[in-house]
Amino acid sequence: MADDIFREVDDDMRMERLRLMARRYVGAAVAVAVVAAAGVGGWQYHAWRGRQDAQAWGATYFAALHLADTSHIAPGETSALTPQQKDAMARLATLDNVPSGLRTLSRLERAALLASSGDTRGALALWTQVSDDQAADPLLRGLASLLWVQHQIDDGDPAVLRSRLATLDGAGKPWRGLAQESEAMLDLRQGRVADARRKLSQITTQIDVPEGLRSRAGGMLQTLNAAPS
Repeated sequence: MADDIFREVDDDMRMERLRLMARRYVGAAVAVAVVAAAGVGGWQYHAWRGRQDAQAWGATYFAALHLADTSHIAPGETSALTPQQKDAMARLATLDNVPSGLRTLSRLERAALLASSGDTRGALALWTQVSDDQAADPLLRGLASLLWVQHQIDDGDPAVLRSRLATLDGAGKPWRGLAQESEAMLDLRQGRVADARRKLSQITTQIDVPEGLRSRAGGMLQTLNAAPS
């Protein structure tokens, strides 16, 4: 009889311990679930905010492009910025701290606007920012370097310009043809006509450069060959 009583007491104690243990583990499981749900919720909120931000940045960029239209300006000409283009510049400047893709495009657009208005110094500064930005697309960094050189062909330090062009002139480089054209322009500026002819001739035989560039190089080559020695 006593054994039965003690056995019942032991059974009751074991059951109570099991209930306490169950409550403790259920509580822990609920806590883990809450933390996990909060983490998923936070990630979803962050992703949603990221999409919202990206949409807002994109809207700002394309609205600025519409305002910045410079199609009425012929290549080589300059014109004072219109009020709409100044507005575009201000909008594009707000994208200076967004992810690199849109930041790079906005800087290139601002540089184009400044160059079209005659503010070469301002444009050069923006092209330098793009070319020095390690997070930017290499293709766009190369384009920025090329534009930096092209806008100083007539009066920039030839050694500095050639150093920049050397990084763009190589087999498989996307801006190779245009870099060679700029090198030829530098050769002509320095009286190295034979070197200019050689580079222009190389451009006319490269099938991986735009047809317009080959045609332009051929035209310059004909002009050089027709000129008196």
